[in-house]
Amino acid sequence: MSMDMTFLGTGSAYPSPHRGASAVVLRTGGECWLFDCGEGTQTQLMKSQLRAGRINKVFISHLHGDHLFGLPGLLCTVSLNTNPDIQQSLKCVDIYGPLGLRKFLRVTLGLTGSQLLFPYAGRSKANILLFNFRTELKT
Repeated sequence: MSMDMTFLGTGSAYPSPHRGASAVVLRTGGECWLFDCGEGTQTQLMKSQLRAGRINKVFISHLHGDHLFGLPGLLCTVSLNTNPDIQQSLKCVDIYGPLGLRKFLRVTLGLTGSQLLFPYAGRSKANILLFNFRTELKT
């Protein structure tokens, strides 16, 4: 089994024009995992050969802005590229992170009126289900 790691951002709290905020993608065995999603991750994905819609797991290490401010925008972009008319089972993207991530995403997506067209499930690092966007955002 082969593995491929792409560093999208390594600029820590202060990104520069040449180093984005924290974001790394690991591809292996048909899986595509995103570790942290700092601001500018979408732009870095567009510059790479990776596609945001293929990401099936997201891991947020901690709740500092340089590790998660790009996540709401990334989720919305993936949603915009989802065709709700296609009769297919949409894959669920699991989001792992510390307590507080659920609230951050619900508030951010709720205040902006963002509607995700595909299922998301949030899990703590101990793999405990924290939230499921498919059911929660509709209420």
